[in-house]
Amino acid sequence: MGRIVNPPGVVSMTRIAEDVVELLAGSISQRQARVTVQPDLPAAHGDAARLQEVLQNLVENALKFSTPDRVPEIEIGFKTVGDQPAYFVRDHGCGIAPRYHETIFGLFNKLDPHSEGTGIGLALVRRIVEFHGGTIWVESGGPGEGTTFYFTLPGRKALSSGTD
Repeated sequence: MGRIVNPPGVVSMTRIAEDVVELLAGSISQRQARVTVQPDLPAAHGDAARLQEVLQNLVENALKFSTPDRVPEIEIGFKTVGDQPAYFVRDHGCGIAPRYHETIFGLFNKLDPHSEGTGIGLALVRRIVEFHGGTIWVESGGPGEGTTFYFTLPGRKALSSGTD
């Protein structure tokens, strides 16, 4: 689960983000959401299919956990952290209390037991990012404050040589 199965290479994160928005067009339209992709996201090195899974899962969660009385607004972008880009998916949805910021990445950990899904999505996202040698974290002021998921992908040298 979350392992690289395709040969890693240089990946256009802008293209991956655009593909995710296109792939989720039905859900985005159904929720009447506004999804923006920051132009010129820095390229990454990795397995394009797995990195698409990361962004797709994060955008799906942003749609799923949006606030019912507001039009969902989701932004895919990056900011520089240290000397590397930290990609992000930001929403203004229901938010996550700080005490859950680490536990949400556990396998089968669901904050809302009534929500759809199995509780493996964020665990899978973390595994993919970490397999690429990166880190992932969440920032949210708590309920009603929205959520931003950040992840780094440090580049070619950090990738495992295995393709299992």
